[in-house]
Amino acid sequence: MTSADTTGTTGSWRAVLRDPTFARVWISQLTSSLGDQMFPFAIATSVLIEDDSVTGFGAVLAARALGMALCVLIGGVVADRFPRIRIMWSVDVLRAVVVAGAAMAVLGAPTWALALLVLLVGAGEAFFDPAYESLLPRIVPKRQLEAANSLTTATERTIGILGPTVAGAVVALIGARSALLFDAATFAASALLLLGVKEKARTTATATAEKSTEPAGKPTESAWGGSVIREVLEGFREARSRPWVWAILLMSLFHVLTTVPVWFVLLPERLLRSTSDTVAYGVVLAAFSAGALIGGILVRRGIRSGSGTVALLSLLPFGLAVGLLGVTSSVPVLTLAAIPAGAGLASFQVLWMSALQRTIPDELLGRVMSLDWLSSTAAAPVGYALVGLALAKVPVWVITLTGAALFVVSTLVPLLVSGVREFGGRAAPDSHPEAEAKAEAEAEAGRPAVSEA
Repeated sequence: MTSADTTGTTGSWRAVLRDPTFARVWISQLTSSLGDQMFPFAIATSVLIEDDSVTGFGAVLAARALGMALCVLIGGVVADRFPRIRIMWSVDVLRAVVVAGAAMAVLGAPTWALALLVLLVGAGEAFFDPAYESLLPRIVPKRQLEAANSLTTATERTIGILGPTVAGAVVALIGARSALLFDAATFAASALLLLGVKEKARTTATATAEKSTEPAGKPTESAWGGSVIREVLEGFREARSRPWVWAILLMSLFHVLTTVPVWFVLLPERLLRSTSDTVAYGVVLAAFSAGALIGGILVRRGIRSGSGTVALLSLLPFGLAVGLLGVTSSVPVLTLAAIPAGAGLASFQVLWMSALQRTIPDELLGRVMSLDWLSSTAAAPVGYALVGLALAKVPVWVITLTGAALFVVSTLVPLLVSGVREFGGRAAPDSHPEAEAKAEAEAEAGRPAVSEA
């Protein structure tokens, strides 16, 4: 390991975790993500065991996605109106109460009641995630954003695999009700970690200019009287004003509608039908998660130039993996393909998140983050439905190769759009790298940094 790794100030997970504020927020987010993954599994398992209802199982899982889709845009507005730490803390407290209530009602409760509880937890995710993603520039130096985002991405991917596994083990050992109580405890622990955490106040050039031109007695834009719809539209306008942002959002939406569901639907269909081996399916998913961890590590220091080009080219191995599903069910082949596919998706996520956090003004960042979240998740149910309909009438190899081809073309086309190759380049008005570096140096030397008003 180089000296830069042991004492460095950029691109190191160790360096960013030295900051106690980020460390606490990251552990809180990690704990909360575990709860997010466990809750729908524990609820759905109880539905299958108690009611033996596959329809109920589907309704419960769909409720989570519905809650996220309904609230994500409002979540972005809230993240720009209020302290983001306070939002995360409030959501964790709400989810702890809801999940504890679900534990009390899980035995004998009607499916619709459980689906409503899951919907509330999904809505909580829609508020928590944009707040967390837009919080990072307030607690992490801009030159360490890649390290913070890569650590977050790698752990989220890992939790995505481990969460259901942990939930299954807990349900098997102590039962659905006790598992839900354990899940409630994860949200409570996340909330406790956030107590006392301070975030940097928003002091942007844009906000200062707006404040100086407001007539006396006029309510500020963050006041409750402001229109939520207007503020959502402001987020859309901010994204549209930057062609590179809008192009990537549309690309993500297209991917979720056409190709991403092909992988997640056909992978278990191919492996479980041809080998009847759940272990094989788990191995490929684990390889995908391991690839995501590798991808996060590789880009933790960022890219000096052409970050957009690198990010988009990193996505291409996923298209290859989808294409392979149509021609083989070999576990070794799919495992080898899953590693670079996961690495590419994680690399893209880190570079893309870091670019948004650097270039979007703080007062609009939550709303743009919510649009990104919407484009990459909200259309998933439609995509899954389309794949299911196609499977009834179209050969698997046609679906996978078509999906792969569409993925490759739609990933390369945005490179023709202005700003995409460098992911914007120019930072937001509130970026003051010289002052930031000076404040960090003073803090490291033990002198209090002076906050700019």
